[in-house]
Amino acid sequence: MISAREEHESTSPMTDVSHEHPLTFLVLGCQRCGTTWLDAALREHPEIYLPPQKQTYFFDRHQDRGLDWYLSQFEGVQPEHAAVGEVATGYCLPGIVPEVARVFKEITVLLIVRNPIDRVYSNYQVRRQEQGWGSFEQAIKEDPDLLARSEYADQLDAILSHWPSERVHVLFQEDLEQDDRSFLVEVCRILGVDESIESSQFGQIRNSAMFPRIRRTAQSLGLRPVLAFLSQGPVGNAMRRMRKKRSGRGYYSMHPQTREQLVEHFRPMNERLAAQTGRDLSHWNQ
Repeated sequence: MISAREEHESTSPMTDVSHEHPLTFLVLGCQRCGTTWLDAALREHPEIYLPPQKQTYFFDRHQDRGLDWYLSQFEGVQPEHAAVGEVATGYCLPGIVPEVARVFKEITVLLIVRNPIDRVYSNYQVRRQEQGWGSFEQAIKEDPDLLARSEYADQLDAILSHWPSERVHVLFQEDLEQDDRSFLVEVCRILGVDESIESSQFGQIRNSAMFPRIRRTAQSLGLRPVLAFLSQGPVGNAMRRMRKKRSGRGYYSMHPQTREQLVEHFRPMNERLAAQTGRDLSHWNQ
């Protein structure tokens, strides 16, 4: 009898993993943890190559297109590109990790995490319009993915079961917020490229869940592409700087009881992640 796993492997487009590839790294996640900022910063580095647009969504959405399609996204790689990879947000999920590892066994893996409750709430804010969610409490009850994407210890366990620990690097969004220059230097060190790079992204906040009313209005009027274009330009940068100075969140605070429940939900996972990384994460349990 053929097991479910064997049947999946026999029909998966990842069955043939003999392709040569230029990739040296992947940022596997996580969503709402600073990956958009990092993607923008890495694109300015002359020694780094990323696909034409952030996220191909190949492993989590488009495996049916085949590995040749995915590798075609890297056809622009040149000899001067010492680091080649992709910044993704969904490749960290335990169900996706094995598919990535089957193809890219020798790469460097990066995972960016943040306070899991803040990540969930930010994710809810930016997706509630398109998902038709009502309250935050309703959303986390109806969509398990919201919480699962903040369960970093499970994700890291899956990653470490496929890559040796010396190839796996866990980064923290709070370090990015406190000192974005040092954060980028650390990433460049991990990737083995020039660490002295200057970036126009220093001091900027990318993909922020600010001004939700404007976003909801644009969504309802079919103007989301226009808003996205403005967000990536000088107008978006100016608005983000203004928001940062005001120290506003751009949305209502979470209900205290809900936060307390989430603290208890994530506490054991936070403790595991702290043990895995050697990082004091006690402030996440408050």
